[in-house]
Amino acid sequence: MKILRINTRTKSFKFEELGDYAGLGGRALTSRVVNREVPADCHALSADNKLIFAGGVLAPTNAANSGRVSVGAKSPLTGGIKESNSGGQFAHTLPKLGLLAIILEDKPEAGSPMQEIFVSADKVVFKDSAVAGMRTYAAQEKLLAAYGDKAVTAMVGPAGEQCLAAATIQFSDPEGLPSRSAGRGGMGAVMGSKGVKAIV
Repeated sequence: MKILRINTRTKSFKFEELGDYAGLGGRALTSRVVNREVPADCHALSADNKLIFAGGVLAPTNAANSGRVSVGAKSPLTGGIKESNSGGQFAHTLPKLGLLAIILEDKPEAGSPMQEIFVSADKVVFKDSAVAGMRTYAAQEKLLAAYGDKAVTAMVGPAGEQCLAAATIQFSDPEGLPSRSAGRGGMGAVMGSKGVKAIV
């Protein structure tokens, strides 16, 4: 298993070994990354904040309730370390790609177009989003048409794109609908601040 770090400003990425994060997953991993790597006094929507997506340690298994993804960052609502939890397909798909977590870092320049980030087992592709500004259900239809009906997504709606503090991140469910929500702490605002409309 590896960690995928994505720099949203330079549109670069690297797969790295787990190192000190080995043995962790879910909330333990997201909160540890924020604690170690995010300056305590940074603004939650600044380039210094990081947004972490991590499945639990049982995500690769068929254990009951193991398909949960934790999303962590410094919260724009509380100013503290926040973890928001969601169901959907994302947590089970990460280990199929050999990934323990995805970390979004840095921040694009103001006025940059929103991005779609396509992640596979060995590469990451950045694309100006064709669904920017759209609500999540309408956007999901277009994403599935573009990437195939087996695509798994995490996305923000217009509130996230506008970095509204209570914005959510929506994850696709087994029917392909963006019906699962990481709804606490304003994680959607952090994703929007990174210029990311969707991770596919």
